[in-house]
Amino acid sequence: MRGYTQLIDFMQDLGDGILDHLPEEQRVAILSVEDIVELWMQRKSYLQALSLKKDIVTYAKLDEAGDYSVDQLLDDFDLCFIPERFGCEDHIFLTGILDLINLHIEKKRQGMLVKYFGWLGYQQT
Repeated sequence: MRGYTQLIDFMQDLGDGILDHLPEEQRVAILSVEDIVELWMQRKSYLQALSLKKDIVTYAKLDEAGDYSVDQLLDDFDLCFIPERFGCEDHIFLTGILDLINLHIEKKRQGMLVKYFGWLGYQQT
């Protein structure tokens, strides 16, 4: 079984961003999902971003097949807040933000290519 390290890390950041640990009346500076994804991606490498995407896709496939082992893993880390905060199941929410994650992955990929080919061009001149 995969370790789901990046998914767990992302879910922890998501919980922190929506202030899930605070009572409802104390949640005043909640971040949007887009902001949370952007902040998470800024801290992570291209490979970590790809790993998050793979974690989400694998999780969705397992959930669809009736294998809830990842749910148990998220429960062990106390990361089962999506149904009550976003009104849908975890796998539905996460697959719903895959396009946003893919957008950030593509930005990271393009940045790496520009950096690599820019460096390569600089070395030849």
